[in-house]
Amino acid sequence: MTPMGNDAAAQVATAIAQPVAAVAPAEAPAAQPHVVRAPAKTARRIALVLSVFAVVTTFGAGYSIRKVIANVENDAALPWTFAAMGLLLGALVLRMFAAVCEILWLERTWSNLPEDLRKVGPVEKPNTGLVIGLNFVPGVAWVWKLGLVMGIADGFEAVRRDVVPFKAGIPKRLGMAAVIVGWIPGLNVYIAPFLWEIFATKVDVACQEILHLRGSG
Repeated sequence: MTPMGNDAAAQVATAIAQPVAAVAPAEAPAAQPHVVRAPAKTARRIALVLSVFAVVTTFGAGYSIRKVIANVENDAALPWTFAAMGLLLGALVLRMFAAVCEILWLERTWSNLPEDLRKVGPVEKPNTGLVIGLNFVPGVAWVWKLGLVMGIADGFEAVRRDVVPFKAGIPKRLGMAAVIVGWIPGLNVYIAPFLWEIFATKVDVACQEILHLRGSG
């Protein structure tokens, strides 16, 4: 074959190869690791401070009620009655704001779990709107918060087993006790918030350890 014929054959081969190279499958992008954010310590601490003020306020209400009883037969009972009612209302409002801060902590902690490990009972991978929203539905909120605590504890144990072997303990039973005690009037002010603080603090320690082991904290 002449040199001209060789050049023509080479051009034809190149033209055929180019479309084949163009349709070659591209390599799949590497999966990105789940991003773990710093725990919501500020929300947790605000909840604790508000809960302490709520306890102090109820003590003031108790003192006012004793004054009402001591002066029940004269006009001095009326201002103490208003004081007791105002202080009890104040304690209720403080605990409501503390509960909102607890929900903010729950949302951040929940988002720190890999999506495949997010499960509340039969509900698979609930989104942020559902996690927060159901905490404001009367009646349902109690059971939902309990389910979230259990889901967080189980999720972090799965992270320990399959993703990052952190050492911090996740006190599942303590978290459940904090929620259940919160259903009982009186104990929901004096005991439940402080059980919750212990549980949340230990989970935050686990989050910080995971960040450290991943080189992000």
